[in-house]
Amino acid sequence: MLAGTAAVLAAGVFAVLPGDADAINPARGDFDGDGTSDLVYRNVEGRLYINTGPAETMVVDADVAKVKDVLTPGDLDSDGVQDVLTLSSSGVLSFHPGIYARVPGGLGSRRTVATGWQAYNKVAAPGDMNADGKADLLARTPTGTLYYYPGKGTGAFGSRVKIGTGWQQYDELIGAGDLNGDGVGDLLARTPAGALYRYLGKKGGTFSAKVKDSKTEWASYNQIIGGGDWDGNGKTDLLARDFSGNLWFYAGNGNGTFGTRSPRSKGWGKATQFAGAGNNPHFGKFGIMGRTSAGNVYSYEVTGTGTLTGKLLVGGAWPSSSTRLAYASALRENGLADLVVQSVSSGKLTNPAFYALADPLLAAGSTSYRRIVGPGDLTGDGKGDLLAVTSTGTLYLYAGNASGMSVAGAVKLGTGWQQYNALVGAGDFTGDGRPDLLARDTSGTLWRYAGTGSASAPFSARVKIGTGWQQYSKLFSPGDANGDGKADLMATNSSGALYFYAATGTGTFKSRVAKATSGWTGWADLL
Repeated sequence: MLAGTAAVLAAGVFAVLPGDADAINPARGDFDGDGTSDLVYRNVEGRLYINTGPAETMVVDADVAKVKDVLTPGDLDSDGVQDVLTLSSSGVLSFHPGIYARVPGGLGSRRTVATGWQAYNKVAAPGDMNADGKADLLARTPTGTLYYYPGKGTGAFGSRVKIGTGWQQYDELIGAGDLNGDGVGDLLARTPAGALYRYLGKKGGTFSAKVKDSKTEWASYNQIIGGGDWDGNGKTDLLARDFSGNLWFYAGNGNGTFGTRSPRSKGWGKATQFAGAGNNPHFGKFGIMGRTSAGNVYSYEVTGTGTLTGKLLVGGAWPSSSTRLAYASALRENGLADLVVQSVSSGKLTNPAFYALADPLLAAGSTSYRRIVGPGDLTGDGKGDLLAVTSTGTLYLYAGNASGMSVAGAVKLGTGWQQYNALVGAGDFTGDGRPDLLARDTSGTLWRYAGTGSASAPFSARVKIGTGWQQYSKLFSPGDANGDGKADLMATNSSGALYFYAATGTGTFKSRVAKATSGWTGWADLL
């Protein structure tokens, strides 16, 4: 195989193809010292892996890591070894020394860099933005304010500096590294419509005027990954994953532009978040549960390509005559969804997960509740919460504490919710990183309640999405089913057909895609 070329490999195998052994500076994210960047990613089970091409190592387990987003910014503590940053859902930014990166579990030992970063929906590593030789960070709020954090060279960062506003217009912010060889880190930003803009860094943490890239295929990717040198020639490149799970390689030209794409490898659908990817990371639910009328519950995982895996039996102890079920987005910080069970007779809310068996009671609940939903973190503290609706239409909030063992007392949010016959929540539908809620009324109109991140008023005023949704017998969300960081929607009709609606990231959905023409009529619940 010729150096500097790319090839399609077997599913899930990352091609490491060094192209220039004379590259002077070590590649960012090169953990095995071969001169090329490696691929770091989180999988659907929440585990963190480093893929060096010939080998793959699980470096952090889901229960330990609590990884929502992951970055490979370079050598942060000036010891000559590449390091890793992870961000938890509750806003803890952690530093992982990379010296043991090739040892299983080697990134489990970490130290806290900062807290409160749940205030940001995206963190990016552009490189060195002030030409002091230290890696810096960028962080964006859901409302679009962008901040610059100068690196100290010790694994810590200085006080933030405001860069500007309006950055919510982009659904991907990609820390690109030094694209033009001037020693200053750069940024790439993509709009939901697929326009990619280049922001070349200026010393001091600012950018030159944006320049639109001439390529037109950027909307075809669900995650664009920047900051690495994947052909070993000393120039910063791009990787991009399409909606079929294929990785594509763009060689950097050294002037801020990229060459023609070439295929790199296949089978990456179940990588839920790549280090350096520009999307808002989804966290929580990556699949659905279905219950039969007899009370057997099955789980389906997402494939990352807009489809579901085969079903797996979870248990058979929850008949619909005596229990109501919800599939909540991550009551713990590990990002794994939880089944919540309500007793019809007592109203109690319990968590039957293995870790909660010693004390499964979440809340006393109420026999008046008719629907339970777990959209994610509604209060802005990074911890998954629950909603409950009574038969008379009163909506209550149960704030979570990230333990999965209990929730705070019920807080009344409002009334009038009896008008809805379906409530769906499993993450961010609007593209701001906050979880939202969908509600279908009895006429078949679908409404969106955008999340605010405020505990006192967790939803904005409703916005109409469209009509005709009464054609579906069940509406439910698998979370992010196609790998772009946005929660999607699924529906079944009375004929048993299954449909998929991909989120646009602006609060609407793309045209439906039929995933099955029959076979989905046997479920009492789809969650």
